Amino acid sequence: MSTTHKLAVPAGGFRRIAVIRLSSLGDVVLTLPVVHALRRAYPEADLQYWVKEEYAAVLRDDPAVTRVRALERDASRVEDLVSMSAELEDRDLIVDLHGSLRSRLLTFRLPAPVLRLRGSRVQRERWVRARWTRPRPLPHATARYAEVLAPLGLMADGAPHVTVGAAAREWARSQRSALGPGTLVALCPGARHATKCWPEERWCELERGLAQIGVQRVVLSTASERRALPKLSAQLTGTSGGVWATEPLERSMAWLGECTVAVTHDSGLMHLAAASDRPVVALFGSTSPVLGFSPCGPGHAVISRELACQPCTVHGRNACPLGHFRCMLEIGVEEVLALVRDRLSGQPGAS
Repeated sequence: MSTTHKLAVPAGGFRRIAVIRLSSLGDVVLTLPVVHALRRAYPEADLQYWVKEEYAAVLRDDPAVTRVRALERDASRVEDLVSMSAELEDRDLIVDLHGSLRSRLLTFRLPAPVLRLRGSRVQRERWVRARWTRPRPLPHATARYAEVLAPLGLMADGAPHVTVGAAAREWARSQRSALGPGTLVALCPGARHATKCWPEERWCELERGLAQIGVQRVVLSTASERRALPKLSAQLTGTSGGVWATEPLERSMAWLGECTVAVTHDSGLMHLAAASDRPVVALFGSTSPVLGFSPCGPGHAVISRELACQPCTVHGRNACPLGHFRCMLEIGVEEVLALVRDRLSGQPGAS
C-alpha cells in the first residue's frame, strides 16, 4: 500500500500557484474541483492555469483562477516549452494534472514543489487488451485528479462547475429568445473519433421526435462536424424551433446554460454540459464508463451496451475493428427519447 507524503506548507499558505492541464476539453473541465479546492485553501493566492488556447474559455471567467496562461497552438517544440518554463520560476507550488512529456518539460528543474498526476494508461489499456485479467472499473477521473492534492491534506470533492462570462450569457439569451418560448434540448452529435458517434440517421430521427413533442433543439458542434452531418443540417434548417450553433467555446458553454437537457456522445461537450448543471443523456460506443469518464454529478443517464468487445479502445477509433459497430447500432432512438423525456419531466430515475 502506497503512503502519501505530506508536503510542508509555508507560513501563510502558498501564494503563487500554477495548475497545468493542457488538454483536452473534457479533462480540463474535470480538473475544476481541484482548482476550486486550491482557491478555498489559499484564498489570497495568485492562481494561474496553464492550458492550450483552444480550451482557455473554460477557465477565463472562473473566479478561482487569477490568470489563464494559454499555450499557442504551435508551441510544441522542446525549445518553446523550455523557454515558457521560465514563467513558472516564481511559483511556490505547481500542480501538474496532465503528467505528460510536455507538462514535465514545462516543470523540469523548477524550484517549486510539483504535485503530479499519476498515470492510468496501463489500467485503461488493460480493459482494451487484457480483459481476461478481470480489471476493475477505474475511479472517476475527478477522483484521480483529487488524489494529487492528498499531500496538502485537501479535499477536491463535488462535481465540476463551469462559469460563463456575462457577454456570452447575454448573447445566448438573445439567441434563445429568438427561438421563442418552450423547452430547449441541446443535441451534441460530434466526437473526435468515428466509433464514438451514433449514426447520423439516428440523430435525424431523434431531432424529429423532439420536434413532434414540441421541444426546441439547438445542435452544438464545430463547423467541420456540421459538414460531416449534411442530412441533419438540412433537416434542422427546414424546420421551426431548431438552430445549429457552430460558435466559439464560450458561446457553446452559454448555449448549454439555456438548455434543459443535453444529448451527447462520450465527448468534451458531455462533460461541459454536466458541468453546466444540466442533465445529460450520454451515448457510449467504442469506449465505456468503466474507463472513468462518465458525466459527473446527479441526474445523468449513460447508455452503454457493455458488449464483450467493449471498450475496444481508450480514446476512439476510425472504424469498428470487428465490423459490426453493435455498441452504437444497438442504441435505439426511442430509448434515448424516453430518457430525455424523463429528464424534461423532472423524473430522471436511475442514471
